[in-house]
Amino acid sequence: MGEKCCFCEKIGNSLLKCSACGCVSYCNQICQKSDWKKHKKNCRSYKLVEVPGKDFGLVAVRNIKQGEALMKESPLLIQSKNVTEMKKGPSLLEQFENLSKSNQTNLLKLYHENPRDTLANRIQAIFIANACDVTATNATALYQTIPRMNHSCSPNVVWSWKARSPYIKEVRAVRDVEAGEELCTNYIDSFEATFSSTQDRQHLLQRWKFVCQCEVCSLPEDKKNENDLLRQKIALQHQLIPKYMANWKIEKAVEAAKMKVQLMKSIETQMMTTLPSAILELYEMCRLGQVLNTLVEDECEDLLKQAKERSEKLGDRFVHVFQQKMEQIEEECIEVALARQRTK
Repeated sequence: MGEKCCFCEKIGNSLLKCSACGCVSYCNQICQKSDWKKHKKNCRSYKLVEVPGKDFGLVAVRNIKQGEALMKESPLLIQSKNVTEMKKGPSLLEQFENLSKSNQTNLLKLYHENPRDTLANRIQAIFIANACDVTATNATALYQTIPRMNHSCSPNVVWSWKARSPYIKEVRAVRDVEAGEELCTNYIDSFEATFSSTQDRQHLLQRWKFVCQCEVCSLPEDKKNENDLLRQKIALQHQLIPKYMANWKIEKAVEAAKMKVQLMKSIETQMMTTLPSAILELYEMCRLGQVLNTLVEDECEDLLKQAKERSEKLGDRFVHVFQQKMEQIEEECIEVALARQRTK
């Protein structure tokens, strides 16, 4: 028996699948266009599947381009990190009771260790295990689909908040993703954590009570040691930059920032979310070098372009960081230039 057209419901053996999600079929483009207004609400580039050794995960159902937004979600539950504010607002249980039945069901399917506990304790356990920080509002929030993304030390997606809507999380591809690939993000996405060793990252990930078996952590022992050594070298350059700048050794700082970016690019797929800031940091050192007339090379504009383009592909959070840093750099350059004039 053939498939049924999602619009006219006719049965056929050679129906066309939706190229975006691959989940529905149509007789022809006329049926597809006619059904789009209805289907676009459910058209996704991923699906939830069982993943060996990880329970469930999200897998791409089609090819996804770098920078493509594949998910936008509003939170189900929100909790302020400020104790006073937390006590003023509704409890997690009260928020849960105000959700629709379908959202309640989906929330309770998220990972927690004791499904036989009281409802209030289950919700608290789910929140602790699956919630994300909302830095702009000093809060933590729980989403329905985002917690289904598993961790990788070489992520292919990243989440960001939306400008003027800090609680909305948008997930974007940090590189091209092929159909069939699992969508994974980095749970410990900071300079210090990303540059740390396999052992240290595994320790940080214990908060979520799993052992990472991503492509980096599963490398043969000799390759894993090489990767750890490379991250150690990156961390060293990262630490040297502020030390050099504390004594205004600008040429040394530029050299360290260049080496840091060069090393990061040698394992670029593992560093996609931290590279924009690293490149912008190198731009900062070069701009200061120009102001102090100690920099011969003129690569500032290219660095700025790289950092801006990379930030834009990763989402509003990264664009915001880029803009804030740019303001800081320009203010810093003006102050240095004025101080230099006064000493003449």
